[in-house]
Amino acid sequence: MKFKTVFKHYFNDPAIWLYIAIALVLGVYTYSQGYLREYWYLFIILILVAPFYEWIAHKYILHDLIGNVFTIDKTENAKVGDKIIVEVLNKMKEVEILSISGDKMEVGYGKAKNSKFYRDYMERLHIGHHADPNNIKLIFAPISAALLLFLKFFLLVLLLTFNIGMALTFTFATVLYYLHYEWMHLAHHIPGYEHFFPWSKSLKKAHLFHHYRNENYWWGITNIAGDLLLGTYPSYKEVEVSKTVMNINQKPKTVKKPKKKK
Repeated sequence: MKFKTVFKHYFNDPAIWLYIAIALVLGVYTYSQGYLREYWYLFIILILVAPFYEWIAHKYILHDLIGNVFTIDKTENAKVGDKIIVEVLNKMKEVEILSISGDKMEVGYGKAKNSKFYRDYMERLHIGHHADPNNIKLIFAPISAALLLFLKFFLLVLLLTFNIGMALTFTFATVLYYLHYEWMHLAHHIPGYEHFFPWSKSLKKAHLFHHYRNENYWWGITNIAGDLLLGTYPSYKEVEVSKTVMNINQKPKTVKKPKKKK
C-alpha cells in the first residue's frame, strides 16, 4: 500500500518530528493563553494566503538563477578577474575568471559565483531536487529553511500587529501548514500513490508536469489557486518540454569557444 510508503518516509525524517514538537509547544501555549480562541481566524487567513506565498517563493526564491562556477581550458594570456565570453547551453555568456591552475581555469557568473556556501545551500534547497526528483532526502527542505520560515512569519505578524498572541498563533498555523506541505510534496513524488481528494490528484499531476515537462509552470504544491489566478496552469499539451526542466539553475555540461572580452 503506497500510503504506508509515504507514511514511512514522512515519519522517518527527523525534521518532521522537530516540527511536530514545535507545533505541540505552540499549540499548548496558545491554547492555554486563550490566543487560539481569540485569533482562530488567522488560520483562515493563512489558508487563503498560502497558495500565493507558495507560488512566489517557488518561482522567485527556489528557482532563482543564482549562477554557476565551472572549469574550462585556459585561454591565452588569461588573468584572474578577466571577463571572457563562452557558449553556455547554446547561448553566449560573459563569465569572470576566478582562478587559474595549470592549463585549467575556474570561471563563474551570477550572484553566487563568489559564494560556494550559497551555491551548495541552493543545491540542497531545491536545485538538486529538480536534478533528482525522487531522491527522498532532497524532497524535504533543510531544517534551517523551515525554521527561518517560521521565524519570518512570527516577526512579520509581530511587526504588523505588535501583538505577541497573534504572532504566536499565526506561527502555530504556519508550522501546521508546513507539515501538511511536506506531506503533500512527498506524496507527489511517491510513484503509484493517489491522494484522497480529486483536486489533490490533479495537483500531483501538475507537480509532475513541473518536474518532467516544464519548470516554468505549475508552481503550486498544496493548492493550484495561485497558478490558476496568475496564469501558470496551462494544459500540458500547450507547453513544450523544457531542456532545463532537470537543470533549473542552467548549469553547463560543456562549454564552447571561450573568447576574451574586448
